[in-house]
Amino acid sequence: MFGFIASPCARCTESVFPAWRGSFCGLARCLGREYGNAARMLVNRDATFLALVGMSLDRAEPRWQAATCCNPFAAPFPVSDDHPAVQHAAAVSICGLAAKLDDDTRDEGPARRVASRLGGWFTGPAVDRAVGWLNSSSFPTQTVLDRLGSQEEYEMQCPERADAPTAEAFGRITGHLAMLLELPHEHQRLHALGSSLGSLVYWRDAWDDREADRRRGRFNPFDQLDSGTIRSRIQSAWNGFRDHLGSLSLQRHQLLFPSLLDTTAQCHGSFLELSPGGGKKRRRKKRDSCWDHCDCCHGCGDCCDCGSSCGRSGGKSSGCADACCDTGPGDSGCCDCCPCDGCSCN
Repeated sequence: MFGFIASPCARCTESVFPAWRGSFCGLARCLGREYGNAARMLVNRDATFLALVGMSLDRAEPRWQAATCCNPFAAPFPVSDDHPAVQHAAAVSICGLAAKLDDDTRDEGPARRVASRLGGWFTGPAVDRAVGWLNSSSFPTQTVLDRLGSQEEYEMQCPERADAPTAEAFGRITGHLAMLLELPHEHQRLHALGSSLGSLVYWRDAWDDREADRRRGRFNPFDQLDSGTIRSRIQSAWNGFRDHLGSLSLQRHQLLFPSLLDTTAQCHGSFLELSPGGGKKRRRKKRDSCWDHCDCCHGCGDCCDCGSSCGRSGGKSSGCADACCDTGPGDSGCCDCCPCDGCSCN
C-alpha cells in the first residue's frame, strides 16, 4: 500500500524532512476525517507525493497546524490536512481501492472474488463521497476508471504498452493539480510527471508479481516481452519522472524532492536495472546504509535501539525499532510519521 515513492532520508534532509512527515500524516488525518478512521490505513507514499507536489507548487502558503498522527498523546508537530492537494490525494486513494477491488472480482479466485465484493460493499459509502468530491472539482472520474478498466485489453492486444492505462490514469490525476491550484501553465508537466510515475508503478507491480502470475496462469509482460524492450520502457519512464519533476516551478520544499529521487532510486535499484534478484522477497538492508536510517530513530538516542548507526546500541527497544528498523523502511508507515522524540505510531 505504500507505493513506488520511497520516504526521504531523514539523516540527509533533517531541515526539510518535517514537510514530508507533515504531508504524510496530514493525508492520514484527512482520510480519517473525510472517510472514516478505517480509511487512514490507505495512507501511502505515492499519494503523499501527489499532495506534496501540489502544496509545493501552490503560490499561497499551505496552512500547517500542530497536531499528531497516530498517537494522540504524542508531542504535536506541524501537519497539513486540508489543502486541496491533500483532499485530492485522499479522494484518489479511496477510488484507487475501489478500482483494485473491482479488478479482483474479475481476476482472482472464488474466495478472493467474494472478499472483494464484500470489501466493495463495506467501502461503498466512502467511495461515493470520494467520487462526489472528485466530480465537484471537475476531475474526469469515470473516464479515469474506464481507462483503468481497459487494462486487460491492452495486455492482450499490445503487451509492450501494457502500462498505458495506469500511466494515463496517473497522468490525469497529477495533471488535475493544475486546475485545483489555478496553474494552467503547469498542466502539461504535471501530466507527464504522473504518466511517468504510473508507468513505473505498473512495471514494478508486474516485476514483483512474476512468480505469482506464473503459478496462476495470469498475464505478465515479463513473460511476453524481451528484457531489452521492458528495460527501455522502464528507463524512459524513470528518466521522464526525474526530468519532469525537476522542471516544475516549485515555490517551496525544493531540497526535499532530490532526496525523494535518491531514496527511491536506491529502493528500486534492482528493478530499475532489471537484475535477476528483485521481486517481493524482503531483504534486510545494510545497517550502514544512509537510506536505511529509519525516520523514527535517527539521532534520538534512547528512542529505540537501532544499532550503532542510529540510536544507542544494546539498549531497550521502544517498539519503534521493531516497526521500522527491523523490517526496513519500505514496510512500515512509522518510517514516515515518527519524530525522534518518541514514536507516535505506537
